[in-house]
Amino acid sequence: MDSTLVRGRAVSDPVSVTDFNSIARRILVNCDSLNDVWVRGEISNLIRASSGHYYFTMKDGGSELRCTLFRGVAQKLSNPPQDKEEVVAKGSADLYMARGSYQFNITDLRPVGVGDLHAKFEELKKRLMEEGLFEESRKRPLPRYPDTIGVVTSPTGSVIRDIINVASRRYPCRIILAPAQVQGTGSSESIVRAMSLLVRYGVDLMIVGRGGGSLEDLWPFNEEAVARAIYSCPVPVISAVGHETDYSISDFVADRRAETPSAAAEMALPDLGLEKRHLLQLVSKGDRALMRSSETAYREFLALDRMLAPRRAQEKLQQLMQRVDDLDDDMVRSVKMRGERLVTRIDGLRYRLSPVHAKLMVDGAGKELVQLCERSDALVSSRLNEALSRLQNLEGSMNALDPLKVLDRGYCIVIGTDGKPISSIEDAGVNEMVRMRLQDGYLSAEIKDKEML
Repeated sequence: MDSTLVRGRAVSDPVSVTDFNSIARRILVNCDSLNDVWVRGEISNLIRASSGHYYFTMKDGGSELRCTLFRGVAQKLSNPPQDKEEVVAKGSADLYMARGSYQFNITDLRPVGVGDLHAKFEELKKRLMEEGLFEESRKRPLPRYPDTIGVVTSPTGSVIRDIINVASRRYPCRIILAPAQVQGTGSSESIVRAMSLLVRYGVDLMIVGRGGGSLEDLWPFNEEAVARAIYSCPVPVISAVGHETDYSISDFVADRRAETPSAAAEMALPDLGLEKRHLLQLVSKGDRALMRSSETAYREFLALDRMLAPRRAQEKLQQLMQRVDDLDDDMVRSVKMRGERLVTRIDGLRYRLSPVHAKLMVDGAGKELVQLCERSDALVSSRLNEALSRLQNLEGSMNALDPLKVLDRGYCIVIGTDGKPISSIEDAGVNEMVRMRLQDGYLSAEIKDKEML
C-alpha cells in the first residue's frame, strides 16, 4: 500500500499492522542515507543461533542499535564477533516485519582500528603493484630437488613442526630454521634479519610464514620492508601466511603462495614414492626399446635371408654380417648410454636422500639396473648366435649346390663344341672333339664310341 493512502484515513478505515510495517520497511530500505554505511559501537547481548546467524546490540554512550549478522557473512570474517568488543560495522537499515523491529543488517564487521589497516593494505598493494613487484614474469620456478630449505617463522609455533612432518614423509632433506618474531612490534625487522641469515647460509629455497590470526596478527607480512626483502631474495620464496582465506602482501610478492605451511612443504618437496615409480618406468621403457631393436634386427635378417641366391650368397653373407656387427655396436652403445644416465640419476638421488631409507631404495633401483643390463647382454648375445648359426647353415647349403665343388672329388664337366655342358650321350657324336673341365684345368678328347646305359 502506498504511504499516501495512509494519511487522512478515518478511524473507521484503518490500515493493517502488516501494511503499516510494509510501508515503513520500504521507506527504510530505499533511504540512501541508511544503506551501505559504517557504524561504530560496542557489541553487547551477543547471541549465536543454531542456524549460524548472530544477533546482538551495538551501543555507544547515547543509544543502542539492534544488529543481525547472517551466517554467509559471518563465515567470511577472520574472527567471529565477541561480546564487549568495539567494532565498526558496514550494513543497511531494515525492519523485521514479524515484530516490527527496526534493525541493522551487517555485511562487514571489523575490530576498531582494522579499517585503518585495510586502507594501509590497499594503498601499499597498489603502490607495489605499480612498481612491478607482483609481476608473474619475474617469479622463479622452484628447484625440483632442493638440498636445503630455509624456514622463517616462530620457533615455538606449529609451522616448523608441520613442515618437518611433511618433509620426513615426502623427501628427507636439510631444513634450517631462522627464528623470527612474527607478531607484534619489531616483527617485520626480525623477519628481514632471518631471511638475510638464510641467504648468507646458502639455502636452495625459502619458506616464510606463520599460522592463522587476525589482520593485526598477520600485519608484519604486510609491511613494505618484508615485501622488498622477498622481492630481492636471490633464491625462490614461498609465502605461507595464515589460512586459505588470508591474503598478505607477502603472498603477492613471493614466487609461490601456499594456503598453509603444510601445503608450502608439499609444494617445495617432491614425492619420493612418485620419483621411484618414474625411475622404474624409465628402466622398463629402456627394456622395451632394446627388445624392439633386437626384433627389428632379426626381421631384417630374415628378409635378407629370403633374398639370398646361390650365385650372390657370399656377397650377401658379408653384407649381412657387417649389418649384424653394426646392430651389435648400436645396441651395446644404447644400453651403455641408458645405463650411464640411470646411474647418474641414482647417484644424484643417493646424495640427496637420508643414509638409511634412501640407500635401500636406490640400491634396489641399482640392482634392477644391473639385472636389466645382464638381460640385455644375454638377449643380444643370443640373437647374434642365432643369426650366425643360420648364416653358417646357409653357406653350407650354398656350397653343396655349387656344381664346381664336386670337381674336388674327382668328377669332371664335359663341354661340347658349342660351349655348353653335355649331360646326355645324345648331345655328342662319335669322333666329335670335347673338352673336360677338371678341378685344376681342362683336357681335350675325341669321342671314339658311345654306349647307352
